[in-house]
Amino acid sequence: MSISEAGGSAFTLDTAFKPETIGDEAVEQMVAILDLQDGAPSIERLRAWALAAADVRPGDICVDVGSGTGTMTRRLAALARVDSTPGKALGIEPNVTLREIAVRRAAGARSHAQFGPGLATDLPLPDGVADVVWCERVLQHVPDPAAAIAEIARVLRPGGRAVLLDSDHESRVESDMDPDVARALTTAFMSQLANPRAARNIPRQASAAGLVVDPDIGSSALVFPEEVLAAGRMHRMAADRAVADGLVDAATADAAVQALGDAARHGWAFSAVTVFGFVCRKP
Repeated sequence: MSISEAGGSAFTLDTAFKPETIGDEAVEQMVAILDLQDGAPSIERLRAWALAAADVRPGDICVDVGSGTGTMTRRLAALARVDSTPGKALGIEPNVTLREIAVRRAAGARSHAQFGPGLATDLPLPDGVADVVWCERVLQHVPDPAAAIAEIARVLRPGGRAVLLDSDHESRVESDMDPDVARALTTAFMSQLANPRAARNIPRQASAAGLVVDPDIGSSALVFPEEVLAAGRMHRMAADRAVADGLVDAATADAAVQALGDAARHGWAFSAVTVFGFVCRKP
């Protein structure tokens, strides 16, 4: 199921990607968003860079914080457990339904990936157990990201690597929309995230947690497919919130969503947000 196909009103930006989010439509929408991002070429380029920089090796113990449907947990498991090496990958996911989907997908792929419950700010692991911790586009949903990064540092062994990939939603770019109106929709969207500027704070928070941040910082624009823009669902939700917050009037919001949808149907729409990648090492 794609984002453009999903309907109904149960899924909203302020309830997305919460541990307690349940319901068929909400889960389908979350899975659709995660699958969309998994399939984005720009995200794959950033992941490939991050995996190379993290240097995941056979025998490593890897932890995927906020593992969602388990895509990266399976990849980490394939790198860590080669032939008879004892390496493994554990996905920590607080949402029970996403965790169940991850287990099913891992079984279908015959992956050795394992999954369990837990929060980014309270990982169910002892100190110094992990060689690699992967945390991708999770911190933007965490109210206390500094605590989450401190937890990641705690479970890393000396010499371990943390891969922190996240967005800064003030980097959003929208075509075919008045810049002031686009800014209002972005402001409304950001108001529904716990930590919408997550990426810009990672170096300071990682340093405060005792990690050393590699000087080579990766970045890639997550560009939304035109079929998503043509459907207009995500921008419609942001527009409705902007109207409710008094940032724009309803007619202006409707015209902005319509203009972007029309541009997508003509084949020239562009909407993107930048995802940044940090590799942090525990001395």
